[in-house]
Amino acid sequence: MRILIVGLGLMGGAYAYRLREKGHHVYGVDLNKDAVIYAKDNGFIDEGDICPDKFIKDSDVIVLALYPTLILDFLKKYNNLFNDNQVITDICGVKTSFVNEAEKVALPAKYCSHHPMAGKEKIGIRYSKECEFNGANFLVTKTVNTDKGAVDIIKKLGVDLGFSNITEISTLKHDKVVGFTSQLTHAIAVSLVNSDRDKDTKNYIGDSYRDLTRIAKINDSLWSELFMENKDNLLAHIIEFESELDRIKKALNDEDKEALKEIFRSSTKIRSEMDK
Repeated sequence: MRILIVGLGLMGGAYAYRLREKGHHVYGVDLNKDAVIYAKDNGFIDEGDICPDKFIKDSDVIVLALYPTLILDFLKKYNNLFNDNQVITDICGVKTSFVNEAEKVALPAKYCSHHPMAGKEKIGIRYSKECEFNGANFLVTKTVNTDKGAVDIIKKLGVDLGFSNITEISTLKHDKVVGFTSQLTHAIAVSLVNSDRDKDTKNYIGDSYRDLTRIAKINDSLWSELFMENKDNLLAHIIEFESELDRIKKALNDEDKEALKEIFRSSTKIRSEMDK
């Protein structure tokens, strides 16, 4: 297939590199000329530019690796170049705030959104090869209007990228579950790091702190958008998390060792089920 990647950042670069390795003809576009040059010089893309006009009409699939607030702007600006043989998708971490409108604006092209549950705590195409997709989840998100043929094409894209688990999910459920599994975990990591009051903490940390706080090294521009676009789901999850933390606080205040054991047994059982 001829695939256009719009946005050659960390994830856009990872898509370009792996899809070209699979034999697809890959076009790359980014407003940052240095990113385009890097992509060309390092074999990420076959052709590239800072402007997508010359590639859109020839593309079978257009992948929008853009911040959520930029996706509709792109679709509206270049709509006159789309055709009914194309599938347009995005890799955004939120969906319900724009996907329904995107399906309409993208016409006559078919729109099918998806979300790769992978990445790195780094920014830029120079780190794209470090993104590991094997073992990661690939969520194909749908509305009632999503074309089945487009879904099949995006699922094939997930296979070619190397994702191990490809799942179809509604946009509504996507934003709810990702608000928990991704956004809440980032909120916890950020809050934990920011609660530190000891300047020498780095000398005392072990694997538990490293594992839990790796994602606290965060792209502030992207994640502030993701949090705000999904704020209702995220706030609900924060409230649930606070209630569980309060259970631990109460057990400590009450010196209730058995209550703590029960809390720990519960979490061990739930987490162990996920490994099966």
